[in-house]
Amino acid sequence: MYMKAAGLILISLLAGCAAGGAPQILVSTRTVDTSQAFALPPPGGPSIVSVIERPYNNAVQQEILLATSARTPGQNVLRVQFFGPVKANLSGGDKLRDSQLGVTDISRELRGTLPGIAMHRSPNYVQNRYGPFGFASGRSRSGDTCVYAWQRIRPGESQTRWLTGRGSIQVRLRLCDSNLSEQQLLAFMYGYSVNAAFNDYSWNPYGDAPGPAENLGKSGEDIYTSGPKAPPAEALMPPPAQPLRAQPRQQIQRRVDTQAAPAVPVSVRPAPIGPLVPPPPGMQGTSTSQPIGTAPVVPGAGTRPANTNSNIYVPPPPATGQQ
Repeated sequence: MYMKAAGLILISLLAGCAAGGAPQILVSTRTVDTSQAFALPPPGGPSIVSVIERPYNNAVQQEILLATSARTPGQNVLRVQFFGPVKANLSGGDKLRDSQLGVTDISRELRGTLPGIAMHRSPNYVQNRYGPFGFASGRSRSGDTCVYAWQRIRPGESQTRWLTGRGSIQVRLRLCDSNLSEQQLLAFMYGYSVNAAFNDYSWNPYGDAPGPAENLGKSGEDIYTSGPKAPPAEALMPPPAQPLRAQPRQQIQRRVDTQAAPAVPVSVRPAPIGPLVPPPPGMQGTSTSQPIGTAPVVPGAGTRPANTNSNIYVPPPPATGQQ
């Protein structure tokens, strides 16, 4: 009886040693499809190359790898961490730190993400649709412009409640480019959008929705189609008349004369009429026609015919013929 039981135990042990199968993934980090990214770049890129996801005991992290043309070693990445209710069986027991970054923490992240590059923190206050964020910029030895930005999306303390308003989102951006400026790289932080959420009624890192404008519905408050503010005065006024340009006096006079008496072509002028008048002495070989009713001025004395009513002037004969 005892020998039979011992034999069964030995057979079961041998069967257990012979059991096999496919290797099991010990780390829960995995690559997901780019359409499953927690955040999306702004329109125009850079495009998403790959997404690496890893769950923690209190959060889920995604490293969204972005396309790059920089010569600086390293990968352009958008790191997004969602803090909230996660599945404990997939977390692996590790936890992420969810707190506001201090100066020491930022310096440590800059050295680890962009080693060898002198990054300078901006003292300016900047804000996007999710709230304020900070950034640092620098230039690598290869000539690339680099930006590192950080943001923590979380409602204010006054909006945090026991049942709602819980959770937060941590965002990190590492972006280098050889052709874009600091402002162009920083436009990523103003244009990116969060694309995921926990399916839990208590998770709300954005806080309460803003209320309507204070002047809405009040008497005496003008609201225009372009917004609550009045359009600029120049938008309501007609465009000013164009000033007249100064012109030379001769040009103005010539324009007036042209409009008052248009020129008549020579070909359409009437031909002169009247008797042929011989030329005065000393002007032999020429002849002119004089219209009736005119008396040309001719040098030398002349005689007028007996008919004084006639306006035809006859010059005297040559000097050889005078008595």
